[in-house]
Amino acid sequence: MMSDANYARALEAFREQARTSRRLSILERFSAEPERMSRLSMQAAGLYVDLSRHRVALNAMDTWERLVETSGFAGKRDAMFAGEAINETENRAVYHVALRAPDGAHLTLGAGGENVSVEIEHTRNRMRDYSRAVRTGERRGARGRPIRHVINVGIGGSQLGPLLACDALSPPSESGIEVHFLANIDPEAWDRIRARIDPHESVAVIASKSWRTVETARNARAVREWFLAAGLDETELGDHLVGVTANPDGARDFGLTDTTIFPFRDWVGGRYSLWSAIGLPVMLAIGPRGFDDMLAGAHVMDRHFREAPWHRNAPLLMALLSLWNADAVGSQTEAVIPYSQALARLPAYLQQLQMESNGKRVRRDGSLLEAPASPVVWGEPGTDAQHSFFQSLHQGPQAQPVDFVLVRPESYDPQERALGLLANGIAQAEALLHGQPNVQDPHKQYPGNRPSTTILLPKLDPRHFGALIALYEHKTAAAGWLLDINSFDQWGVELGKKIATKHEAILSGAAN
Repeated sequence: MMSDANYARALEAFREQARTSRRLSILERFSAEPERMSRLSMQAAGLYVDLSRHRVALNAMDTWERLVETSGFAGKRDAMFAGEAINETENRAVYHVALRAPDGAHLTLGAGGENVSVEIEHTRNRMRDYSRAVRTGERRGARGRPIRHVINVGIGGSQLGPLLACDALSPPSESGIEVHFLANIDPEAWDRIRARIDPHESVAVIASKSWRTVETARNARAVREWFLAAGLDETELGDHLVGVTANPDGARDFGLTDTTIFPFRDWVGGRYSLWSAIGLPVMLAIGPRGFDDMLAGAHVMDRHFREAPWHRNAPLLMALLSLWNADAVGSQTEAVIPYSQALARLPAYLQQLQMESNGKRVRRDGSLLEAPASPVVWGEPGTDAQHSFFQSLHQGPQAQPVDFVLVRPESYDPQERALGLLANGIAQAEALLHGQPNVQDPHKQYPGNRPSTTILLPKLDPRHFGALIALYEHKTAAAGWLLDINSFDQWGVELGKKIATKHEAILSGAAN
């Protein structure tokens, strides 16, 4: 990294140039820059990413390049891929990329450090064997009945990633196994699930990195008691309870044995843990081959992020645009609109990924940031969203950047609904750009010049889904490195938990 003074100047120049772009006409840039589309759109791990509809002139790229260089982005990225302890506040590596490396890779924690590949492959093979056995009926419940339901008991990163993946990739009618997600400690959440399933045909996956998360611990006890109330005895619980954790001792204290504990390391952050044993419910739903394809798609995106030059690097450019729009648009939000019902949970997943990672107020050295590090992420699927909040996107006083996530239609539909869905996504991006500014009636004017990104998946399958999630993971990390913050801790979630413990004692009458 160059000197702090050079970085500070580069960041201020970047922000100043963004501020001067507030009145820039995107349409005029298309006319003045014939190469705009080719410069600002690219293929990345099979995804098509179009960044051309933003308020940035191509000649601003020199300022972008200086920020990339002076921030030390390349060195920080390479340190992550080398397994170095880049999470300074917890003294941990950030090595989720190792989880999706192909079998046979030789990956170490830092230069000359521990080889973690053997352990990763061992756990991955155990997951494959377990999933195959459950899916084929070789492994059954204690009373001999096939497993038809999986209950994922976890919260945060132990729930959001697997839930999104299962929704996106595993319609219950195709997989034969239905996965249910229990995260909220509201008793109603568990009541609704258990009313629809049979304990003798169910396996509960207790997913907790620390095995100390209060919500997960309480829900796990409720599920355990449900199995016992169904007539299973303690010795039969091993056929119905599985633990996924970085704290195997905690799982053993709960009564699990090593044969039903799938471990992962503490260098796997919760919101980056889909690729680890946390993904076991996904593998149960889509099968080992589908899970391997998901890992492979993410690995291809890893290679793109690591190898592509900065000006053709899709995650890095998306990160730069996110920081740019805070000043160029004056917005503190980013809408994510998946034109796919299967990706309905993508905005919720990205809320944790981006806002827990980069919702920080200080740099790595503890000094205060001058600008917000993370926009508020929100959204719903199209076309539903068009009939709710798109009014504000098109005609509200403040422009909000939008990511349109589109999927190319696969199958023939006589009603042409999938084709209409894609057409609507494309049309909304065009409407935000062009607007309708010249009509006489002010109520029917659309100002236009509103920025958006388009991401097109050729198919919603495990490989391209994996690439999409890795794209956003790397965008998030890159934005943190450009602002010199630690994207890999989350101390902000702790205080409320401590206060809740005190209030629970008061409410229960246990306080003196």
